[in-house]
Amino acid sequence: MDEKTSLRYQLISAWCGPAFVVTFVIFWLILGHNLPNPSPNLTAVALKERYLGNLGEIRLGFIISMITVCLYMPWSCVLAGQMSRIEGKNMPLLSYLQLIGGALTVMVVSFSAMFWAVAAFRPDASPETFQLMTDTGWLCIDLQYACTTLQMIAAALVGLADKSKVPLFPRWVCYLTIWCGISFFPASLTGVMKTGPFAWSGVLSFYFPYFCWLCWYSTASIFMIKEIRRRMAVAEPVGSSRLAAA
Repeated sequence: MDEKTSLRYQLISAWCGPAFVVTFVIFWLILGHNLPNPSPNLTAVALKERYLGNLGEIRLGFIISMITVCLYMPWSCVLAGQMSRIEGKNMPLLSYLQLIGGALTVMVVSFSAMFWAVAAFRPDASPETFQLMTDTGWLCIDLQYACTTLQMIAAALVGLADKSKVPLFPRWVCYLTIWCGISFFPASLTGVMKTGPFAWSGVLSFYFPYFCWLCWYSTASIFMIKEIRRRMAVAEPVGSSRLAAA
């Protein structure tokens, strides 16, 4: 594959970042009725009524979000490739870590949506079933944030080590990435808290860290796209080397 074609695929994959943000907000947050999300303190009966009152939107939102979350995969692959060039000839350990973290993030988000889609699959199920599926989905995504945090910190460390003339990420983006990665720490308390800012519907365990995550993801996407466009601008035209050799 020639360089121009490779860069074109990379650009498409990098644009999967903004596409993921838009589809995540529309389907996972809005249509899935996770904004605002249900309080863990809701009774089983009230939770079931919430599902039944928005059944069509919840089904559509989570089924589509399980598909569109895969946009996170090509984006993570492009970032891994850009990071590996910075790591150079050494084993690209942090690039691998970022890539694995991105893949696991896809699985965590997918499984959370799957549990909620299962809850909406049988409207005649008992209220306790709806409650169990909802609890499982939220604890799945909130308590397994570490894979995403490691992905972000790995990207930040490589960015800070970038000594090129035009680095992939400015230093402020690297520090923002670290801050956004550790913003998930309060979500550890969602396993025991049912009310307050540390519950899964609280400010410190949901609104703030999820906003930080999407903020980092959008910012990183901008600089990744810029890097690919810079490389495309100086890429050797297809067949030019053959003509020069002739």
